[in-house]
Amino acid sequence: MGLRGRLMITTPSLFFVTTTLIDWRPLFADPVVRDRVEEILFKFVPGYADSVMGYVIMPSHIHLMVGCISGGKQLSKYMQAVKSTISRDLFPAIGSVWMRRFDDFQVTSEKQFRIKLDYIHYNPVKAGFVATATEWKWSSAKYWLQGFPDSRLSKTWHWMEQVPLQVSCDRGVLNLSVTLDV
Repeated sequence: MGLRGRLMITTPSLFFVTTTLIDWRPLFADPVVRDRVEEILFKFVPGYADSVMGYVIMPSHIHLMVGCISGGKQLSKYMQAVKSTISRDLFPAIGSVWMRRFDDFQVTSEKQFRIKLDYIHYNPVKAGFVATATEWKWSSAKYWLQGFPDSRLSKTWHWMEQVPLQVSCDRGVLNLSVTLDV
């Protein structure tokens, strides 16, 4: 979604986000750098975003599933804080390391959620870095696919005033369902 479209969203929303380093440079190839990037991603959730439901840090880009109660402006502020801090703290000699904008997609259905979360988790597998999604340390795959505890992540959309998702995993297959009291 373009910048103008994002800013028009003023309601609680879940966004799939991709942000990329200039020229796809693999500045996050070092595991120590990826650890630091991961810390920065979660540092700004309080105050800038309302939840992170999924993420993966690749050598040249990041994918996120971010929930923002106030919509697109809130997402823009969160991404600005994350990107400027990574540039300033990790690469001070280079300056800005990011492509000018970031791409986002407003997730509006369970099907879209599942597709985007799978895309996030299987990105390192597709790139040939690991054989299974849960082997990549810098991802939410273990949390979703193996039930690995991670208090930084959320499996519910309670902040969107919707019925929370019931999540389970059976042999690597993510199952989402909604239980309604009638």
